[in-house]
Amino acid sequence: MMMKKTLITSFVASALMLVSNAALADVKEGTVLSAQNIDALYEDTFEGHKIKDLLTEKIEWRIRENGFQMPLVHSKVVEMDAKWVERSNANAATATLNAETRQVEGWQGGMPFPNIDESDPKAAEKIVWNWYYGNPRGDVMNVPNVSYVMIDGDSGIERAQNWSFIRYTMKGRMNGEQTEGDGKELSRTLFFATAPRDIKGLGTYTVRQDSDKVEDVWAYIRAVRRTRRLSGGAWMDPIGGTDQLQDDIEIFNANPSWYESYKLIGKRHMLVAAHGKHSAWKVDAKTQQEEYPTLDLKNAPYWNFNYDNYEPREVYVIEAITPEEHPYSKKIIYVDTQYPRVHFGEAYDKKGEFWKMFQFHSYPGKGEDGFRDVRTTGGVTIDFKRNHATVFFPDTSTWSTNTPGLEMDDVNLSALRKGAR
Repeated sequence: MMMKKTLITSFVASALMLVSNAALADVKEGTVLSAQNIDALYEDTFEGHKIKDLLTEKIEWRIRENGFQMPLVHSKVVEMDAKWVERSNANAATATLNAETRQVEGWQGGMPFPNIDESDPKAAEKIVWNWYYGNPRGDVMNVPNVSYVMIDGDSGIERAQNWSFIRYTMKGRMNGEQTEGDGKELSRTLFFATAPRDIKGLGTYTVRQDSDKVEDVWAYIRAVRRTRRLSGGAWMDPIGGTDQLQDDIEIFNANPSWYESYKLIGKRHMLVAAHGKHSAWKVDAKTQQEEYPTLDLKNAPYWNFNYDNYEPREVYVIEAITPEEHPYSKKIIYVDTQYPRVHFGEAYDKKGEFWKMFQFHSYPGKGEDGFRDVRTTGGVTIDFKRNHATVFFPDTSTWSTNTPGLEMDDVNLSALRKGAR
C-alpha cells in the first residue's frame, strides 16, 4: 500500500514538473498571437521574454479588442554599413548637444551619439537626434511608386493613391564629399502624386535646413499650375486626405529642438517587424487582398498588418512633449537600441487621451553601390477617434538607394513642377 502511495505521489510530482517545464518552454516560431490565444500564451516565453513583456499596453489592447494578430519569428541581426558605423563611432569624439541652441555640433554623418548613457538627463533627446541625423537610408532615397490606402474601420478600403518620393541628402553624406551646396541644407525632398487622375500633379518640394529654422516647403497647385510657399508651421499641419500630420511621416519627422522636452522612460523588448516581408504591395495583383498581402482585408478594422513577421527587438521608450500649438500633447516613440529606427509610436490629444498609433515595418536592403540601408516595407497611422487609418506601401521592386546619375540639381523646385505635370 505504501509503495502504491509512493508511486502515485511520484507520478503526480513528475506530472507537475512536466507541466511546469512546459509552461517555461519557448513559444514556437510561427505561432500567431491573437485574441483567441493571448491568455493561454501570456506567461509563456519567446526568446527568453514572457509574451506579456513583449507587448505594450496599446498593442495588447489592439490584439484583444481590435483584431490585431502577430505572427512570431526569431530575431535576426540587422547588419549596418561599415561607412555608417565608422562615421557614427567617430562622432563620439566630436559631436555635442549645445545646451542653449539645442542643436548638434560636430556631427559628420551617421549617428551623432553612438554611446548612450541612460543616466544622462539628455539621453532621450540624443536618441531622437540619432534618429533625425542617423537614419541609415543612404545619400539618395528614390522611391518612384508608393501606394497610400485610406481605410474605414467599418467598411474597409475607401480609396488608394500613388505617389513618388525622392530624398536627397545634402549634409552627412556617406559617399564623396560629406556636404553638397552651401552647407546650410540637410536634405531636399520631392513628393508628388501620380494617380488617380483627380490628384495627379499635387506635390511638395521641401528643403530641410541644418538648423532650428523651419523647413522651406513649396506646394504645386495643379489647378493654377503654380507653386505656393507654405507657412512656417507646415510641419504640424495635416496631410490632406490622410490621417497623418507632416510630423507623423516615419512616426517622428520634426527637428528635435521643435519639441519642448523629452524623457527616457526606459528600455524594453517588444515585437516589431524589423525584417518585414518585402513585397507588401503587389502592383499588378487582381484582388485587393492579393495587392496588399500583409493586410487583413477580410476582417474589420481592415488596417491590421496580420500577415507580416514580428520579432523581439530591444527599444528605447521615449516620451516627447510637443509645443503648445501642436495638435498633440505628446508622442511616445519606440526606437531601436541597435540602430536609429522608430518602430511604433503613440499620439495623445490635448487632454492626454490616446488618439493615434503609428506602426512602421522595415527590412535591411542594399543600395545600387552596395550601401547597406534600412528600408520601409509599409506603415500605418491609425486614428482611433475616427476609426480610420492611412496605410502606405512602397513598391520595393523599384526602390533605389544611391541611384546612379541622380544629382543635387535634379531635386529642386523646377523638378517639382516637371514631376507634377
